[in-house]
Amino acid sequence: MSIVGPKLRMVLAGKLFPGTRSAGVAKARSNSGEEASSLHPRRVSIRAALAFTFGVIIAVTAAALILALESGRQNTIALVRDRSERIIDTIVERTRLHLDPARDQSEFLARLFRDGDLDPQDEAASLGQLRAALAGIPQVAALAVIRTDLKQLRAERHGDDVVLRKIDMQTVPGLDEAFEMARRAGHPVWEELLWSERLNQPLVNVRTPLWHEGSFLGILLTAVTVSELSRFLAESPAGSDVGAFILLGRNHVLAHAALAHNPQLFKRDKLLPEVTEIGDPVLASIWSPNPDLGAAAFVGSSKSHVVTVDRAPYVFIYRDITGYSDQPWVVGRYLPLDEIGSEVRRLEHAAWLGLGAVLVAVAGAWLVGYAIGKPILRLARATSAIRTLDLTSARPLAGSHLRELDEAIRAYNALIATLHWFETYVPRRLVKQLMAQGEQASALVEREVTVLFTDIVDFTSFAERLSASDAATFLNDHFQQLAACVEAEGGTIDKYIGDSLMAFWGAPEIQLDHSARACRAAIAIAAAIVGDNRRRRGLGLPPVRIRIGIHAGPAMVGNIGAPGRINYTLVGDVVNTAQRIEDVAKECMTDEDEAVILVSDVVLRSPGPGCAAQPVGQHVLRGRHEATNVFRLEAS
Repeated sequence: MSIVGPKLRMVLAGKLFPGTRSAGVAKARSNSGEEASSLHPRRVSIRAALAFTFGVIIAVTAAALILALESGRQNTIALVRDRSERIIDTIVERTRLHLDPARDQSEFLARLFRDGDLDPQDEAASLGQLRAALAGIPQVAALAVIRTDLKQLRAERHGDDVVLRKIDMQTVPGLDEAFEMARRAGHPVWEELLWSERLNQPLVNVRTPLWHEGSFLGILLTAVTVSELSRFLAESPAGSDVGAFILLGRNHVLAHAALAHNPQLFKRDKLLPEVTEIGDPVLASIWSPNPDLGAAAFVGSSKSHVVTVDRAPYVFIYRDITGYSDQPWVVGRYLPLDEIGSEVRRLEHAAWLGLGAVLVAVAGAWLVGYAIGKPILRLARATSAIRTLDLTSARPLAGSHLRELDEAIRAYNALIATLHWFETYVPRRLVKQLMAQGEQASALVEREVTVLFTDIVDFTSFAERLSASDAATFLNDHFQQLAACVEAEGGTIDKYIGDSLMAFWGAPEIQLDHSARACRAAIAIAAAIVGDNRRRRGLGLPPVRIRIGIHAGPAMVGNIGAPGRINYTLVGDVVNTAQRIEDVAKECMTDEDEAVILVSDVVLRSPGPGCAAQPVGQHVLRGRHEATNVFRLEAS
């Protein structure tokens, strides 16, 4: 079987590297160039076109503009990011300013009881101290001391007045558990919301354990109304546009401008309304971000995303804060995206205008670059296909008005025409393997290989009923089926001998499972023959029957032949043995068999065949003195 030898290498070198071509090729190539030169005018040099067009216009004009605009953009984004962080910092700080004084006042009162400055048995003094404390923290709705003797002393705000009350807590359930939790905590703890029947709304509350003279006295309860928290948040500079909010968890609104003046939004069985229930369509869409819009570039450490409401984009900036309940609070604000990103967009518009001016200035240069780049890219892709011997993708290319490109394209087209002749005779898969392994791949070496021979039963009488053209067509179709099975298992087709095929495994690529591959290929061939015979019977044609012989052993592998005609092939007894095992199939084949596969015991002992086989006895092969154990593979 022909392979790339010195002669083909000489031709390929002449096409790809003009400096190394032979005299005959050089002469033909020169004549072709002279004829082309007489048909086309003188062309512009690629170097001159690129140096003049791109070097002068683009490098000088665009670089300074891009650097200046990018620097301005980064500075503007930094200013916008700082502003966004200040917005969320203000909201978080005002939230803490509203709630932390309630906790601090609770700690102050607890110290009075603990240090003995306030006698818990003196109820009048205790109530007076609660009144005074309530006056100092207007955001607190009520202060209550709940003692372990189940007595409550309460100071609560009624408009501008403070009402003092004593309440018997004997019938209130769950106090023992509350006392125990406060005793274990040992410090003020913000607890879950409480419902106030009098105020008809939930209360944010902090519970502080009270101690007196080393004994646990009870709990100090400090409560802040949700509506007061919402009013305080909405009246802040950051929340003046009613965009500020506090969520308990993800869906329940704890503070919002709507809660400051709409007490009907609170219900006993549902302490806090959900984001969809307060009449704010933007806040209702908080967890439906628009993936096509982003605000991360305008926001620092806070979380952010953009939603679209009535086709208008809004950016949410928010942060999680903990410590005020058993769930984190989401504190944040939303505002129109145009408000937060307008400065950046104005700068970007200016950038686009500047870039537009540059594009207009370099339009002519781009056209020249396109005229240069397109044929170069086509030539690169086409030559890449040749490099991998993918000649089906290689097509002749159109010429170019640039002299150097046109010269290269005409050389490529001549090379394609030459290689298409070799494609019919050169096995591309084998050539790719040899190319991958380098020059040493074609040197004669000894390898362990497996050889497969096929032969059509009674082909001579079969061909007598066909014309020469039909016989050639039949063989081409037959060998196409066999070649597909061989190549699917990584085999190399060595030659076609009449109606026979010889293939081998184990070279040039080392295949440790070469016998297993050969057996699988033989089984696939048998299956293909059986399937094709079903088709032939449907057309009224006689079936094709085939014999296959397989043997494994050492062989010399490499380039063999005269300098003008070299084959990459095998030399060794393994080749003759495989062919003679195929001859043995004549004795084993019945009229019902469409394909018989015989292998030697050497094949079955090779690594990994794993095929079912039945012994057919020992046979003394033609030209041998010793018997060979022969087995028949199960074609199924």
